[in-house]
Amino acid sequence: MIAELTVDLGAVVRNAQTLARVAAPARLSAVVKANAYGHGLVPVGRALAPHAARLCVYALEEAVALRDAGVAAPLLVLGPVPAAELEVAHAADVALTLWDRDLYARQVASIARRRERPFTVHAKIDTGVARLGIPHAQAAAALERYAATPEFVLAGAFSHLAAAEELDSTFTDEQLERFLAATRALPPSVERHIAATAAAMLWPQTRLDSVRCGIGLYGIWPSDETESVVRPRGVALEPALAWRTRIVALHTVEPGETVGYGRTWRATRSTHIATLPIGYAEGVPRSAGERAEALVRGRRVRLIGRVCMDMAFLDVSELPDVAVGDAVTLIGDDGTETITADELGAASGTIGYEIVARLPAHVPRTYVGSAA
Repeated sequence: MIAELTVDLGAVVRNAQTLARVAAPARLSAVVKANAYGHGLVPVGRALAPHAARLCVYALEEAVALRDAGVAAPLLVLGPVPAAELEVAHAADVALTLWDRDLYARQVASIARRRERPFTVHAKIDTGVARLGIPHAQAAAALERYAATPEFVLAGAFSHLAAAEELDSTFTDEQLERFLAATRALPPSVERHIAATAAAMLWPQTRLDSVRCGIGLYGIWPSDETESVVRPRGVALEPALAWRTRIVALHTVEPGETVGYGRTWRATRSTHIATLPIGYAEGVPRSAGERAEALVRGRRVRLIGRVCMDMAFLDVSELPDVAVGDAVTLIGDDGTETITADELGAASGTIGYEIVARLPAHVPRTYVGSAA
């Protein structure tokens, strides 16, 4: 084993139940895009399906993988589906996202007519993120057209919030007002959703009919501010993922000698170095070298030198009994110490979201805990 990810499905389910309680009476939509934020699309999707109103993915291939695995829950594809793949989407019985009134919508309707069954659709409205979406000033007319199109079942309308993690921002309320104005004429049967994890926790007025929670399902807080406000209210999230490898070599470098490519780290004393069999191809950020820490025998040690494609280095000079084969924890617990995805992200100049979402699919995952 070069490295292993351990995912606690029980923790994922408990996080979903916590978020559902916080958001009630709004329904919970579980976001499992990006390989379930690196935790494993199919096992996590299966575990969450009984606990969510729907599963949300970004790409059609994710939805097809869930269907092929026997997941029958409602699925919403949040991202674009190429016209050439619309028949596959229709056959998989997934809901699509529409964000224009013209070419793409006509293509979707054409497939529905040919296959003699309407497409379930959710309309995406741009209220201020400027990615995909019908401009909010034009959205009411587009929604009216979608609702009147016999090839569509307009099941939902949604948007994304740009600054929900910032309590001192007024933009969240501004976006919400734009969204409510755009969707005012919709009947109650059309579900409105704008809140992700942070908004579901921090902005009760944004919960509407349902919330789309992603990062919180995996026990990672959307921001430090979210945690500092919500945790004192008795809301707890459980990190669901641990990431470990093992030391494959030990050697000593003397003062003046360097370690790794570019010779960016130079020993100032006799230093005991451990080599790890993983690098940025296995998900360790290249920027983590000389900044991030790992756990060995319950103690913190620092990554040194440049992270290579498939190897990295630790200074283990303070661990006199360290040995080849010792476990190394990059995310998770060892003894009384813990390293979180957010800590590794901060040390690497990014966020916990990116750390877990970029964990490669080829790194083995072991699933523990009850998903019942």
